[in-house]
Amino acid sequence: MQQRLTYTVFTDFDGTIAVRDIGDAMFHRFGNAEVCAKSFSEYRSGTIDARECWRTGFRTMPVLTKEQFTEFALAQPVDPHFRPFLDFCGSNSIPVTVLSDGFDAYIDPVLQREAMGDLPRFCNQLTFPLNAPPQPFFPYTNGECDRCANCKRNHLLTRSSEDQVIVYIGDGISDRCPVRYADVVFAKDALVAFCETENITFHRFTDFSDVLKVFRPMVETSKPRKRRTAELLRQSVFIGE
Repeated sequence: MQQRLTYTVFTDFDGTIAVRDIGDAMFHRFGNAEVCAKSFSEYRSGTIDARECWRTGFRTMPVLTKEQFTEFALAQPVDPHFRPFLDFCGSNSIPVTVLSDGFDAYIDPVLQREAMGDLPRFCNQLTFPLNAPPQPFFPYTNGECDRCANCKRNHLLTRSSEDQVIVYIGDGISDRCPVRYADVVFAKDALVAFCETENITFHRFTDFSDVLKVFRPMVETSKPRKRRTAELLRQSVFIGE
């Protein structure tokens, strides 16, 4: 007997849950904006990977305490429509996981401020040495991929099952890989052009009110369906093709 399909949701943080890209904002606040802009440009063009991009940016920062950084983080707003979306998912027993190529030092306090501290999340880590700039660490890299610092694809695959329809919500470069493996994609900003170029079916959104307008009837009135191309890609990873 075929199992009943359910949904599982994965969402980016910077520029998606958070109104702005906090990763960019922290370098404008604490680092050398010109050096960081050049580094991000090299990352977007594929000249360097995300880890080197981050390391370059942090080398331009002064010595900071965690308290100073947290004060900056707590000034960053989130999409006010994310809470209703999250509540809807909770009322329908749909898990939501945050996947970010950003850092725990700003993601954790922002989510805790919004009473969302129990949301599962996977991101890079930041420490604050006494006599050096903040130091980034990347616990979720993929040895077979030199593009992203945090392999969102791996989290998506290992935290979903065959009886789940995978929903992915994002906006940027680090979201390009996981949307290939998702059944339902919500895209905005730079991710829209990527999905169009790669012929990945997606729903365009501006904020989470747009996501909920599409997702609610999908859950309440439609039968969950997998995207065949994504399903085949997921299978190819597991069999090692």
